[in-house]
Amino acid sequence: MRLDRNQEKAVNHGTGPAIVIAGPGSGKTTVVTARILKLIQTHNIPPSHILAIAFNRKAVEEMETRVLRELASSKPSYGTATSRKPEIRTLHAFGKDIITGNYKRAGFNEYPEIWTGQIDEIIAHERTQIEREASNVSVAIYKIESKSTGKCYIGQTTQPERRRTEHFDHSSNDRLRQAIRSEGASEFSFEVLERVPGREANHREAHWIDFYKNQTSVFNRADPLRVQYSNQLILEMFCQHFGIPYTAHLDRDPDFENLRDRFNDIKETVMRAKRQVTTGLFDPTTLDDPVAQAFAVKYETLKTEANAIDFEDMIIHAANLLETCPDLRQTYRDTYPYLLVDEFQDISPADFRLISLLSENLFAVGDDDQAIYGFRGGDSEIMQKFTGRRDVAKYEITRNYRSTSTIVEHARALIERNQQRIRKNLRAHNPFQQDIKIVETNPETIETLLRRELGSSQETAVLARTNYETHQIQEMLARRATSVEVTTIHKAKGREWEKVILVHNTLARRFPRRDSKLAEERRVFYVAMTRAKQKLVVLGGTCPFVPEFEKIPKNMSYYLRQFAYWRARRKIKKASDRK
Repeated sequence: MRLDRNQEKAVNHGTGPAIVIAGPGSGKTTVVTARILKLIQTHNIPPSHILAIAFNRKAVEEMETRVLRELASSKPSYGTATSRKPEIRTLHAFGKDIITGNYKRAGFNEYPEIWTGQIDEIIAHERTQIEREASNVSVAIYKIESKSTGKCYIGQTTQPERRRTEHFDHSSNDRLRQAIRSEGASEFSFEVLERVPGREANHREAHWIDFYKNQTSVFNRADPLRVQYSNQLILEMFCQHFGIPYTAHLDRDPDFENLRDRFNDIKETVMRAKRQVTTGLFDPTTLDDPVAQAFAVKYETLKTEANAIDFEDMIIHAANLLETCPDLRQTYRDTYPYLLVDEFQDISPADFRLISLLSENLFAVGDDDQAIYGFRGGDSEIMQKFTGRRDVAKYEITRNYRSTSTIVEHARALIERNQQRIRKNLRAHNPFQQDIKIVETNPETIETLLRRELGSSQETAVLARTNYETHQIQEMLARRATSVEVTTIHKAKGREWEKVILVHNTLARRFPRRDSKLAEERRVFYVAMTRAKQKLVVLGGTCPFVPEFEKIPKNMSYYLRQFAYWRARRKIKKASDRK
């Protein structure tokens, strides 16, 4: 296995904690694989004493294949080593093994059941229950009317007296609110027109709006028949269903404007909270979001009653078990004195808690510039703080063997806009210069421009920000039977193509997303750029990241071009010397 000088330094690390600060295309997995082989073949470490943690199953399979292939092709004395291969797992799978192998000490009466998709089933059940309750509940259709003008507002609620006070204090309808403030609350009357089952509320509200619209003007703007149940009714039913105290004007809080969407995201809200657990077990009452907290309490109760653990429990319970049982912790440390972790930048606080308990010889490899899983609990600050520790040996592998120098230069110009990052000397092994193609488009022209860019026979991928966009594009391409891979940027991480077409700010959500940190959104864009080996096409609308990478700082451009020139000259000289 050929390594460059910096990779060799990292692989030759002795004992104690170490961090390998990597760049895109720099051979992170190669270094982890070579390190495993070095421990076995040079330091005579038994393979069974080595534990390697990869980010997902695919990465595990790739690393395992490389290691076994190299061991099988090495000296005869190592040929039998494949029968005692290193332990290469995802952290969740390893945590599961700790729990299931010691389930009684972990607090389970019997072998725990593994829950995978049950949370989705419970969420669906809760949603059905809420809609059933909303369908049958008694709803008041009410009218608020100006005594002087006769102009009125029609609404619906399960608790009219409370709703009356809300309107007079801070109405959710801006036109009604302004009128009340102008004329005074005493100039408005409140009347319940009728009570109906929730399933009929929208229809009856629409009826009364039309009725009074024909007699006088109304403050209402929205058509209640747009959705099955009004936001106000759903809000009230959420609070009733989960036993949450109703806070006046919750519907004025942006977080409550669309409870349906918020409830759809409840799984990630709960799981993200579990990934932050750094002591003890998960306490669902610590969640700030009242709906998420109430759901989490119910979910955790059901799971406990079923003697089950879910995906995140594999980490939490394993860490808690090792913390509370020092003898067991020492057993695992003695079994796996050498621990290697790939994609270190994407671990969560809960992950690091378990990793820290396993071995003092932690060899971690990562790139904080490619930390793009903050939305599900990943925290790149863990890598940054680990790098800053005095007892941690530091190595840097930042030569990009994937992309042209043009792509590396521009990607570096973009990512260096982030302030909180580990500074790196990013550079390209390939001196080839080829301009990045930037094409402005809109929803009407994107299909034509996309087809034009797919005309070449190169290995090509189209990268989009969301799954929704990585359905729209597939539909476009299906109309011309084009065989090209279309995927999201997150799914593309760790992969590469000769040509990459990055589609942004054209089809759906904006880039950067408002619900994500700007630095992480910039990292997502950076990851997309660095998937390209030869050609990069940036296709989309207005995006703040495009002008950030378009203009390269002169000092950076000069240095990188000089480096590329020097490399090319050295290759020519070597070829001449061989002749």
